Amino acid sequence: MNTKTILLIIGVLLILTGVVGLGTFYAYKQIKSQPANPVRAARNAVDKHDLAEFRKFIDTDALIDEAAKEILTAQINATLDPTAYSMDEVNRRYESQKSDFVQSARAAAEEFISTGKVTFPQDMTAAQKFLKKSGVDSCEIRSVTKPRSEGDVQVATVTLYNHYMKFSFELELELTHADENLLRVTSAKGFDGYWEGCQRSLKRKLDSLNAPIGRQMDEIFNVKDFSVKNAGGDEYGFSQNLNIAIKADVRSKQRLSKIVGNIIIGKDETESYSPFTIDMYQKPQGLQTFTVTKVLNPFVRADSNAMKRGLRKSEIHIEVTEIIFADGSKLKMLDELPE
Repeated sequence: MNTKTILLIIGVLLILTGVVGLGTFYAYKQIKSQPANPVRAARNAVDKHDLAEFRKFIDTDALIDEAAKEILTAQINATLDPTAYSMDEVNRRYESQKSDFVQSARAAAEEFISTGKVTFPQDMTAAQKFLKKSGVDSCEIRSVTKPRSEGDVQVATVTLYNHYMKFSFELELELTHADENLLRVTSAKGFDGYWEGCQRSLKRKLDSLNAPIGRQMDEIFNVKDFSVKNAGGDEYGFSQNLNIAIKADVRSKQRLSKIVGNIIIGKDETESYSPFTIDMYQKPQGLQTFTVTKVLNPFVRADSNAMKRGLRKSEIHIEVTEIIFADGSKLKMLDELPE
C-alpha cells in the first residue's frame, strides 16, 4: 500500500489516508525499528481486515465524533446566523443530524476495515448521500509534514487532494501515548475545510452542467431587470418582507404553466434562498412584470446581515430553476450531480 490511497468514506477513512501517509513517513524515516508504531500497525490491521486490531491504534469513535462536529457545524453555520437568538436552533439542527452522520460513518468505516469495501442502500439518508457523493474515493495524499511535539502529543499535517471535486485540504493528526511504548491516533482536525472544498467544487460543477440549460431558460423567460421594495415586517418587528418586481421577456413556442425559481441574497457558502412560483397559465407572452416576495429571516446569516446593514440591489440575484409547460413537460436545472 503506497501513499496514493483510495478512500470510501469521510471521517475515519480520511483519517486512514493520513494514517497511511504517516505510516510511510515513519516506516522509512523515523521509527522503522519500533514494532508498536500505531500508523504502521493500523495499516496492517486494515490489510488484514482486522477491525479489533485497528481499534487498538486508532480511536475511531473520537475521530468520527470530531468529523461530525466540524462538518455539520460548517454546514449549519453557512446558513444560520450564529447570534444569541439562533443558538437554540443551531444546537437543535446539529443534534438532529449528528446521529445520522455518526451512525453512517461508523457503519461505513467498520465495513471498509472489515471487508475492504463500502455499500450504501438504495434509499440513502442525508449523511450517506454526502459520504457517497463528496468524492472521497478519489482522494490522495500530496504531502506529510514531519511530526512535531506539542506538549505530550505528536502532531503532523497531511495535505490531500480530491481529484473528483478538484480541491486540496489538510488534516492535522494528533498522536498520543497509550503507554510509554505505544502511540495512538486520537484526534484529527480539518474536516470543516473538506466540507467547504466540496461545496465550492460542487457549485462549480453544477454551474458548468447547468449553463446550457440556463441558456434555454433565458430564451423562454429572460429576466431584464428587477426592483426591490421593503414592505415592512411582521407585527413584532422580527422579520422583514421584500417585494421584488421582476421585469421579464417571455417567449415560448410551447404554452407555459409555471416559472419556478429562487430569490438569492449573499454569495458562496452564506447564500439565502427563497423559492418563488409564477403562474403563467393565463399570462400573455412578451415583456411584462411579475411581483414575488422574499421574507428576511433573522436566523439566516445572509438575511440577518441584510437586516442589520441594509440591502443593495447588487446583493440580490434572481434565479430561474424550472420551467413547467402546460403539457406537463419540464425544463429544469440540476440541483445535484448525476450518478
